[in-house]
Amino acid sequence: MNDNSLEKLLDEKELAQLIRVSIPTLRYWRSEGKGPRFRKVGQMVRYAPSDVTAWLNSRPTGGESVDSQTREGGVHA
Repeated sequence: MNDNSLEKLLDEKELAQLIRVSIPTLRYWRSEGKGPRFRKVGQMVRYAPSDVTAWLNSRPTGGESVDSQTREGGVHA
C-alpha cells in the first residue's frame, strides 16, 4: 500500500467547517447514528471524505425533480 491510496481523514473541526455545522451537531449526529460514517483512531474521531460525500448524496433534497413536475402538470418539456 502506498501513501497515494489513503484518503486524508478529516477531524471534527475540519468536517464541521466544511459542511458548516457545529462540532456539537456532529457529536449529536454520531450519538444518534444520523451523521456521516466515522472511524475511531484510538479516542480520536475521523471522517473519510468519500464517506462524507456518500452521506451528503444520500440526503433528501427539498426541491421537486423535473419528472415529478411534468407528471403533476407543472413544467412541460
